[in-house]
Amino acid sequence: MPRGKKRCPECNVYVGVRTLACDCGFNFGKPKIKKAQKSRVPEKPKINKRKILTRLLEIPKTSKRFFYAREMKLLNDLCNRYSLEFMNVVSFYRKLDSLAYLLSPKLRDTMDKKWRAFNYKLDKSKYKEYNIGDKIGKDKNIKKEIKTTRDFLDE
Repeated sequence: MPRGKKRCPECNVYVGVRTLACDCGFNFGKPKIKKAQKSRVPEKPKINKRKILTRLLEIPKTSKRFFYAREMKLLNDLCNRYSLEFMNVVSFYRKLDSLAYLLSPKLRDTMDKKWRAFNYKLDKSKYKEYNIGDKIGKDKNIKKEIKTTRDFLDE
């Protein structure tokens, strides 16, 4: 069979590979439907797990490959327990040595508290809504005098 050609099973004539129908009327197959265009709405930026690790952890100077392998596994475990969006925004007062601390019982409680705060939805039906209204009158200008220690002690 010549390259770039296919044979019609009814009339045994060679036709081009991309031909959908032969002259005798035989159809080779359904035409391929073009894929729909992607929407023009920009997608959310993907969350970079490596940036999460660099933000939360002290990165060692040596053996980074094993460090990232271990910490990625721990990060995936934490993402299964909480969520990737939560791990992207959670922060601590200092950088940790390992994410294994967050899986320990003591810090798990703090993580659970932060998780509940992250997912907290305020029920507005419990609280009254006040309408303050329009502004009435002019603002009063209060001059702030610079008061030194000597002025304070002289009073």
